[in-house]
Amino acid sequence: MKYYLVTGASSGIGRETAMRLSDSDTTVILVARREDRLKKLQQEMAGQSVIVPCDLRKSSDIANVFQVLSERNIKLNGMVYCAGVGCIAPIKVMERESLEEMFQINVFAFYEMCFAQRNVSEKGSTIVGISSYSSVSCESGMSAYAMSKEAMNTQVKVLAKEFIKRKIRINTVMPANVMSKMACENNDWTEEEINSVESKQPLGIIPIENVVDMIMYLMSDAGKYITGETIAISAGYQA
Repeated sequence: MKYYLVTGASSGIGRETAMRLSDSDTTVILVARREDRLKKLQQEMAGQSVIVPCDLRKSSDIANVFQVLSERNIKLNGMVYCAGVGCIAPIKVMERESLEEMFQINVFAFYEMCFAQRNVSEKGSTIVGISSYSSVSCESGMSAYAMSKEAMNTQVKVLAKEFIKRKIRINTVMPANVMSKMACENNDWTEEEINSVESKQPLGIIPIENVVDMIMYLMSDAGKYITGETIAISAGYQA
C-alpha cells in the first residue's frame, strides 16, 4: 500500500490529483478546510482515503495532520501541495492582511508541511508543489501572488539539496491560466474572459487534466531523476 497526501483536495487541481492517485493499492490523505467536500470526494474515489480537515493558516492544524499520520503509522510516498490563494491587486490597494494570508498559505504552510513530512515519509518519496507561471511573467497587479509563488520555487530549489540524502525529490509545477476553481469559481468563463486570456496565452486556457499529467509524471518512476526544478506549463504565455 502506498500513501499520498494532497492539500487543497476539495476542488480544482487538488481534487483531480487525488482522483488520479486513487486506486486499489493506494490510500490518499485528503487535506482541505471543507470537510463536506472531502466526504463527497471520498465517495467518488476508487481506493481508500483518510480525511483530515485543515486550515493551512493555522500551524496547529498543520501539526494535527502529521499527528494523525503518526497515530496511524502512515509513511508517505508522496505529497502534492495544491492549496493556494491569490488575487489581482496593484500595490496601492493591497492590504497587509491579504498579503499575510497569501504568504501563510502559499509559502509558510508549504514550508511547514515539507519540514514535518520528513519524519513521516519513506526514503525516495516525492513532493510536488503547485506554483504559478505568474512568478515568471511578473505582470502588473500580480506582485504579491508572484512573490509568494517565487518564494515557493526558491524553497524547492534549496530543499531539494537538503532532502537528497534520503532521495526525497521535490519540484514545482508552474501553470499559466488554468480552467480551475481558483481561476473561476464556476468554471464558466465568459467569451470576453477567454479572448483576454488567449490574447496572451495563444494555446488557450490549460485544462486541469494537463496540469495533473505533469504532477503524475513527477510522482512516477519516469520522473525519478528530476528534483529541485520549477517546471512551466506556459501555453505560450506572452506578457
